[in-house]
Order: sequence, then C-alpha cells, then structure tokens
Amino acid sequence: MGALDASDASVLDPRRRTLSTILVCVMAVLAVRLFWLQVVRHEHFAKLSYSNQLQRERIPAPRGIIRARYGEKLVANTPVYQISVLPNRASRRRELLALACGWLRLDPAKVESDLDAWMKRYADGREMTVVQAANKEQISVLRENRELLSFFRLAMRPRRFFPEGALGAHLFGYVGEVTDQEIGGSGGLERGDIIGRTGLEAAYEKYLRGVDGIRIVGISVEGQQVGEISGLMDGDEIERLGGARPSVPGCDVYLTIDLALQRAAEEAFQWERGALVAMDPRTGEILAMVSRPAYDPNMFIEGLSGDRWRELFDDPARPMFNRTVQAAYPPASTFKSVTAYAALVNGCITEHAYQRPCLGGLLFGNRYFRCWQAKGHGSLALAGALIQSCDTYFYQLGEKLEVDDLAAAARLFGFGRKTGIDLPSEVAGVVPDRAYLDRRFGKRGWTKGLMLNFSIGQGEILTTPVQLCAFTARVANGGKRVEPHVVKEIIGAGGETAFRPDVSAKPDPSIDRRALEIVRGALRGVVENERGTGRAAAIPNVAVAGKTGTAQNPHGEDHALFVAYAPAEDPTICLAIVMENAGHGGSMAAPIARRVLAAYFAEPEGPIAPSAVATAGRR
Repeated sequence: MGALDASDASVLDPRRRTLSTILVCVMAVLAVRLFWLQVVRHEHFAKLSYSNQLQRERIPAPRGIIRARYGEKLVANTPVYQISVLPNRASRRRELLALACGWLRLDPAKVESDLDAWMKRYADGREMTVVQAANKEQISVLRENRELLSFFRLAMRPRRFFPEGALGAHLFGYVGEVTDQEIGGSGGLERGDIIGRTGLEAAYEKYLRGVDGIRIVGISVEGQQVGEISGLMDGDEIERLGGARPSVPGCDVYLTIDLALQRAAEEAFQWERGALVAMDPRTGEILAMVSRPAYDPNMFIEGLSGDRWRELFDDPARPMFNRTVQAAYPPASTFKSVTAYAALVNGCITEHAYQRPCLGGLLFGNRYFRCWQAKGHGSLALAGALIQSCDTYFYQLGEKLEVDDLAAAARLFGFGRKTGIDLPSEVAGVVPDRAYLDRRFGKRGWTKGLMLNFSIGQGEILTTPVQLCAFTARVANGGKRVEPHVVKEIIGAGGETAFRPDVSAKPDPSIDRRALEIVRGALRGVVENERGTGRAAAIPNVAVAGKTGTAQNPHGEDHALFVAYAPAEDPTICLAIVMENAGHGGSMAAPIARRVLAAYFAEPEGPIAPSAVATAGRR
C-alpha cells in the first residue's frame, strides 16, 4: 500500500508541476495585460471612458446681414428660443414625450415619426429641432418642467429680422425651414436648418449661409449637459465624434438700394397693386424697388400656421407675388418709343415728315381703331406724336412696319427676354413676331390689323416693370447695355471681398444713334412741352424725359404706366411705374415719378399745374 502511494506520488508530481507552471504563466500574462491596460494605457482608456459621456452639438452659424448701399441694416438676425429633442433619452420615454407634445402644441405622431427617422439617419445622438421659434407659452412649459422634460432642450438661436418691416419685402425675400426632401443632399442640410426661399435670401443663399460649428459637451449620469469639453481629448478622438470647430457667420451682402430713396418710393407709391423700379442707367444698379401689395416678413419669426399660409397664397391680391420681376403687363404707349425707332431705322418715316391727320381714329379694313383723343390731334410729325401720344399716328406706322422689324427693334431694347437681374423667378415677357403669330393663330389666322395694336404697345406684347426700366435705361444712356442688379458687393466674415458684379456699360454697335437721339428729344418734350402727356412728372431745376402709358385691361380698369429718366441731358436715374387698374398714366403714374425724382435730386416737388393734369389725357 505504501509502495503504491509512493508510486502514485511520483507520477502526480510532474503533472502538478506542469499545471502549476501553466497557472503561473496564465497569471503572469493576466498580470502583464492588467499592467498594460491599467498603467501603460490608463490615460487612453480614461479618455475613452470620458468620451462615452460626450455629445456632439452643432453651433448654428448666423446668416449674413443684408445692408443698403451705405451700410444700413435691412435684414439682420434676432435671438429666438429653439426647442430640440435629445433622441436617445426621448426614445426611452415615449409616453411622456407624447404628453409633452400636447403641452407644447405639437403633433405627437409627427414628432415620434420624425424622431424614428432621425435616429436611423444619425446614430450619434445629435439633437433634433422641433420648434424653430418658441412662443412664450412653450418656453414657460419647458422651464417649469425642466426636470420632468429633460429630453427637451431650449437654446437661443439667431433668427431673421427685418428692421424696416414691409419695406422692400419682395426684394429681400424670406427664409424657411428645410423640407424632408432637402435634408441629406449634397448641401449637407439637416432638420431645423434655415435656407432662403425667395428674393435675395434665395438668390444669394450660398453667401448668406454661414458654416455651422461643432462643440463637444459633457453629459452627466442624469443626462444633463455639464459644459463644453476643451483640452481633454486629442484631435483623433474629437474627430471620432465629428470634429470640433467654431461657426463662421455668413457674408454681409451690400445692396445697390438707396434706403432714403426706397423709403421715398414706398411712401410715394400709395396704390393697392403695382410696381416701381428705379435704376442708375449708367451702371444698372437698382436704386429702389417696390411691389404692391406688400407683406411684413417679420411674421415668419415665430412661424406661420397652415391656415395663415393658405390665406396669404389664396389672397387674390397676391401679396407674396413680386410684381417687379414676375408680373407681365402690356407696355401700352411707353412702347411707342420702340415703334418710332423701328420706323426711323427701317425708312418708314423721317423725323419731320407728317402722317395723315388724326381725326380721332383710323379706319383699317372694316375696323375703326380709335385714338385716345376723340376730337383728334390733327397733323403731326414724329416728335409731336410722341409728345401728345397720338394713337392714330402710330397706327399708321404699324401699317408700314413689318411685324418682324418691330419685333427686332423691341428685342434690341431688351423686350421679350429676361434682363438677367439677380433675383429669382423673373419672367421674360412676350414680343410677338411672325413665327409667334403663326404658332398661335395659324399662318392664315392673323392679319396686319394686329400690327396696329402692337404699334401702341397693346395686344400680345407683354413686359415686366424691371424690363421696362431696363429699356428706359438703354434709351437714357444712348443705347448702351447695362444689366440690372441689386447686389453691389459681398464681404466675407474675414473682411475679404467675396463678390462684386461687373457694372460697366457696354456700347451696342447695332443701335442707330441718330434715330435714338430723335426719340430722346421727343421724350423730353413729353414732360416739358405744354401739350405733353407727362407734364405731371416735371420738377424744378431738373430736366425730365418720360413717356406715359395706359394699358387696356379686359378684366377691369386700365393700368397706368410711366417711364422717365433725369437729368434728360445726362441721366443718373430712370424709373418705371405700373399701377394696376389705376386709369391713366399721365394723371396717376407721372405724379408718383415726380415725387420720387424730387426726393432723389433733393428738389422741392412744387405744385402740379392744372394744365399738366389736363394734357395728361388718357395716355
């Protein structure tokens, strides 16, 4: 028995030694690993543990300021409270989230649906904006229930503000929150982002929109923010969370708008519907721009209800419609300058030749085309016909001109195509030529009688107020091409020039300077001559040239039009005015031009002579 025990012990000893050796080796490996993890890599894992309590937070960049030509703020930023949801915490408290949505006047189903989609898109727990500009009631709810509703975050953010209210509203445009379709595209837009929707806000979005920043914040075990993390993580670890960087504000956009003149134009244009455009004919700089009816874009600060949106867009007056670039009207008698030019360059008339006398109209075929002056104007040459706006004279030019010749002259002065102004949604207008008429009426479906209407700016011819102003500028500057624009310069956040347009006037060799000078001389007489239809636009000490127009409107009262430039000998400003359903251009639109020009030249308006109203007639 003893011998067996000794034998067994001799067999077991090597096994014990082997197991002991293995155990010692394992313990040594574990000890080395623990030493590596707890001592050598202690700092790394401490940081890693800390980073698991961090959250990436976006710092919205303020949009750039829109300023008038001398630096006055036209569109700025104002602080508002934005409500966001912290997805990771909110997703675990769905019942409370739904209750809170009710308190905040939010749709619980939509918030939950958006939250689910957000968490699938962004797994890093970044907050989701649910209210762009909180009202007092919503702010009060969150502050009074801060502990209970810890998954909501209330933060101050910059929001668009318009110091001048409705002034220039259509020009500046408005901003809005991105849609689901716009999120996640190449532009890097996220829910809650604000982008330009109309006007300059949309046209210059890439300049006005800044670059959002990123900050890394610490989160306590209760889920509350404990402050911004700085200096505790190296670059690689911060990059793992999306990177930390300061926000960069958008560029400041300086406009060509003269704020004093804009105010004067807004005050002068006291009419329900229409538009006014003032421009420097030497450069194409827009000095003032008015569209009626207007709206106050500050109403967008707290957001609009669906009912209010529908009310605005269903309004028959169309207050959101920028009539300066989107509305097309017959140019009426303002177009007679083009007809006169076309007749001169095509050899249909000479400067001093008289046409058949005006006896109140013209019989063409079996149709009688009436002149606005029922008793007639008698025998007139070109200057007298423009000064008195005699329809009968221009009917006769329509008889002599070919439709394509008139269309070519109209296009030469910018009709029928977009001006290229730096605003969205501009329309081109219409200049009918033979091809257009053949398409619309068929090759045998129209007659020469249409040319009589075209010759006085009626019929299918359509133009926008900005196009009408660009045409007037080309007449005023002797035929040079200038491109209307509203942005003078864009300055980056660092003070650098980000954009400056080309404002040089480009001579056009295709313009017949002699014919244009004949027309220019007559347009001065429209305002200065005792028989001129535009005498109501005259101001002391400044020579004004212009042309009245009254556009026939089959749907109601006629539209009143007036174009002008001054000083007549060396113009620095030109105007185009359209007043819907206002009646006669000479008696309604010309006095508005007078007030704007008086403000521009700092001259007293002076009284309008009774004879000026009388000669304004219906044109």
